[in-house]
Amino acid sequence: MVKDSLEVFIAKAKNKLHVMEILPYYSLRCCLIAYGEKTIFSLCKSDLQVEVEENMVDIVIEGSTEEIIQLLKGTKMREIKGLSFKGSFRHYLLLDSIFTLVNHSERKVVS
Repeated sequence: MVKDSLEVFIAKAKNKLHVMEILPYYSLRCCLIAYGEKTIFSLCKSDLQVEVEENMVDIVIEGSTEEIIQLLKGTKMREIKGLSFKGSFRHYLLLDSIFTLVNHSERKVVS
């Protein structure tokens, strides 16, 4: 379930040039853990993709399946109470921005 949502998120992200522009030049590996199920993805300026190998990761985000899916749908990390983040503050800010920006235009209300 998380992997499917992550793949949708990645497809949307790749279509948003303003999101791809803020990705780092180096590869950053992130592990999403929901009820023990690990889903790893990497991001860098040239690509954003789901990984199959569980090698070293830079960031670990852990929570329930629902919380991880909320995150992938653009909910701010600080608003999801049960979420655990392990990584640097810089990486926290980067990922929070990416999750928000990918979904921002879909949540925008036009009056």
